[in-house]
Amino acid sequence: MVKNGMRLDGFRVYLALALCCVTGACKVQIDVPTSGFVTTESGAHDCAGGERCTLNISDVHFDETFVAEPLSGFVFTGWKKKEGSLCPYSTSPCRLVTNGFDEFDVLMAFLDDPEATFYLEPGFRSTGFNALFIGHSFFRPFAEGMPEHAANVGIEQHSQSVVFAGGANGAPEALWNNPAKSAEIKALLDAGDIDLFVMTYHPDYPSFTGYRLWIDYALEQNPGIRIAFALPWTTFPESYDPATYETEWESFRVGQWHQGVDRARANYPDTDIFSIPYGRAAIELRNLLASGELDDVEALTSRTGEAIFRDELGHADQILVDLGRLVWLRAIYDIDLLAYDHDPGYQTDLKSIAQQIMDRHEEQYDAAYR
Repeated sequence: MVKNGMRLDGFRVYLALALCCVTGACKVQIDVPTSGFVTTESGAHDCAGGERCTLNISDVHFDETFVAEPLSGFVFTGWKKKEGSLCPYSTSPCRLVTNGFDEFDVLMAFLDDPEATFYLEPGFRSTGFNALFIGHSFFRPFAEGMPEHAANVGIEQHSQSVVFAGGANGAPEALWNNPAKSAEIKALLDAGDIDLFVMTYHPDYPSFTGYRLWIDYALEQNPGIRIAFALPWTTFPESYDPATYETEWESFRVGQWHQGVDRARANYPDTDIFSIPYGRAAIELRNLLASGELDDVEALTSRTGEAIFRDELGHADQILVDLGRLVWLRAIYDIDLLAYDHDPGYQTDLKSIAQQIMDRHEEQYDAAYR
């Protein structure tokens, strides 16, 4: 197959894909986010938003061009790159051709896996959400950092409101039960123009009740709203050694937390619901500190402004705030942080750490529009 904008690494995929198709074993999987769709010049292989389409190409006369079409409010950022991907990074239509490959027997020597699957996935990015963030003091600094970062990366239409209450009072259920805070949040939702609604977690309210109440209300006034659950780090970090601190948080994340996301998706199958694992930022910094690789701070906890946490409860000091904000930026807007022209001002490469946090995050719990 031939790919527009083909690079050396893409050429290797091109060879294997061509061989696969010659032997009748080629499959191309097209994964389309909910923020757009993929059309083809022939119209025979269109793929709708939120769908996975698989093409079985069994002849040497296939010639099709795939075009990424973003929905209103989104832009096409290029075909995504992963192992076996087609047209990686290209922002042009992707043309796939098998014509003539049966004439080159020498190519058969390169065939390793006749059952290989290759991938075509468009990347779409929002031009800016009108977001509503509700939460506590382990949540608020990250929400408040979004406007600056969104403007820096050119997302000029980002707008937001933040409703805050300290400690357990910032849990979704507590905010629902608070007459003043509840009225404030409902008034914002009643305007009917909220695109993204982000809530957090507090262990004093472990049930799904608060999330359900707010999602039901939000959807009444904002049918196309997207929902995100943002998971903070564990409180009282000094009570744990680094390994236990990581293990307990990860156990909760992949267990109860993901079960909560799954439950919400089952209850609201037409709503995009995803997770923001920004609590991992605290774990990454703590592990670096424990291994002597975090030169930017002097202690785990301190009130001097040179630590990861600024008190025993675990409120974020500045380096944790700055790292967590980058995690949020990638989770919400799918920004390539390695290409982001921003210097956080530390010796530690916070952009790489944040990128790795989201790259390691299970794809099925990312936003569907990414």
